[in-house]
Amino acid sequence: MRRFFLLLALGISTAHAAPQTRICRLEVAAQVPLRNDALFLSIPVRLDGREAQVIVDTGSEGSLITPEGAARLRLRPDPAHATFLHGANGRGQLAPNLLVSSLRIGGKDLGGHSIPLGALPSLPDVSPPIIGLIGADVLSGYDLEIDVPHRKLTLWTVKLGSEACRQPPPWHSGYATLNARAEGGRLSVAFRLDGQNGWALVDSGARSHILSRNFAHRVGVSDAMLARDPGGITSGVDLNARWYHWHRFNRLELGTEAVDAANPAWVKPVLTVSDVRDGVDMLLGADWFARHDVWVSYATSQVFAMPEMRASGK
Repeated sequence: MRRFFLLLALGISTAHAAPQTRICRLEVAAQVPLRNDALFLSIPVRLDGREAQVIVDTGSEGSLITPEGAARLRLRPDPAHATFLHGANGRGQLAPNLLVSSLRIGGKDLGGHSIPLGALPSLPDVSPPIIGLIGADVLSGYDLEIDVPHRKLTLWTVKLGSEACRQPPPWHSGYATLNARAEGGRLSVAFRLDGQNGWALVDSGARSHILSRNFAHRVGVSDAMLARDPGGITSGVDLNARWYHWHRFNRLELGTEAVDAANPAWVKPVLTVSDVRDGVDMLLGADWFARHDVWVSYATSQVFAMPEMRASGK
């Protein structure tokens, strides 16, 4: 959950070279069914030839396998590597890694990986069971189309050659284009909430929109105000507990582009407020993905979103 350009310095010449036609090629690398179980978005994969179900997490730099999944798939430990797992609040723990010699999504073998072992709290009780997640270390080598309304995920191979690649494949009008910044193999888009500008991590692994407590303070929402809101306590991959509250804000606009029918402003949105790390102010979670066909272009640092009502006619 993903681009390099080579610039050649040529000698000066008085002759003009004939223009060359450069073609942008988009090819399907893999396409698999996408499940939505209470906003846990998951796909089938094969790890060392064995079938498994994993969460698609564009907000995670790396992938993860649970202890139950490692036992079920009989994966071997990787004695040469370990990973420090960070939670949303910045704390974490050192985890051992597992060796996966073949990770296959659909018909595409993505090769070998060393994947950390860790717990995923609050997983849904589904069959086949979810045994982990795949993150940017696996996904960012492709453009990723997460089409929750039509229950499918597509990996696209992008061969850059022209500005044509700045647009998605055959989508007609009615979609939003969000320019993004890339960091750690992940993409973040700009947003504006109640007069303050921030950055939102495009995070299909988060089940809702999670606003950082520090950003809530910037828009005038104090801890005392949050304490009066409903909420609870949760934990992430680091297993450290953290509080969250649901607070109603006034207006949220996504992206720096004009607000229109494809990218409307959200009036009176209720957002989850909690501690958020990663240098971002909000997590743009699976509840947003669930209402769109989302194209995450790691190749061009853009995000395209087709609203659910229009996606059927794209």
